[in-house]
Amino acid sequence: MSKLSSNAVSCSFVIALFNIHCLAIAGITVTSKFFYTILHYAKVGGLPLAKLNQLELQFLLNDFHLIISSAEM
Repeated sequence: MSKLSSNAVSCSFVIALFNIHCLAIAGITVTSKFFYTILHYAKVGGLPLAKLNQLELQFLLNDFHLIISSAEM
C-alpha cells in the first residue's frame, strides 16, 4: 500500500478541461463506494480500473488548497 500511495503522491494532477471528468469520477467513487464496486464506476466513467484506482488514491491523499485570494474575487 505504501508503494501505491507514494506513486499517487508523486504524480501531479493538473485540472484541465480535458481531464476534469477524471476528478469527478474519482470523487464520486470515493463518496459512494457503498452502493457499487469500483469496477462499476470505472466502466461508467470510461476509465481503466488501474487508472481509477490511481486517481482514487490521488484524490484521497491530495491536500487541496482551495483558497481564493481577494484579488481573484
